[in-house]
Amino acid sequence: MGAGRCARIIGVTLIPLALVSMTASLALLFPNGEIGYLINKHISQRALIQAGLWGSGLLVFVAALHMNAAAAGDGCCCFCRNPRLKMFVSIFYSLLAVGGSLICFVYSALGLVDGPLCLFNTTLSNNSQIQVWDYPFYTKSISAENYLHDSSRWKTCEEPKNIVLWNIVFFSTLIAVSSLEALLCCAQIFNGCWGCIFGR
Repeated sequence: MGAGRCARIIGVTLIPLALVSMTASLALLFPNGEIGYLINKHISQRALIQAGLWGSGLLVFVAALHMNAAAAGDGCCCFCRNPRLKMFVSIFYSLLAVGGSLICFVYSALGLVDGPLCLFNTTLSNNSQIQVWDYPFYTKSISAENYLHDSSRWKTCEEPKNIVLWNIVFFSTLIAVSSLEALLCCAQIFNGCWGCIFGR
């Protein structure tokens, strides 16, 4: 299989992955499909960063489009008609996409470990209880008693409903997708180097 055909396969595979990443990232802004939590600023910081939208979403999407153009017989832009030059430029876009995917992976993993921002009951020093918006599962130490392993603790969050499951599903999706994107973009970097040396 030639470098051009391989670039096309990788590019075509990356496009739906980038769209899934953008969708999962945007879904984190609307728990249970409701806009009110975003308007009232009750969304976790990791979700607000939207690393899945711009990192493993837009950056990967642009790289995938360029991979497809590099594989095509016609020029991908006005200066780039040489197959070796197209493969060289695809290496640059692939490096950007790897960086975006890794940033998304890190922020999604941190979002999963920190847990969601939610409304929950807490006890004050005078033994009175109040409801606060905060991160009930956040801890500075890594312990075996993580909320991810104990679903009975998920009831701590009273609002939004099912926010723990919502965050777990979408942050896990972003972790899986960004990992796969990074691997595919690394494969395209090697493929692009091959194409630069030997042509399409």
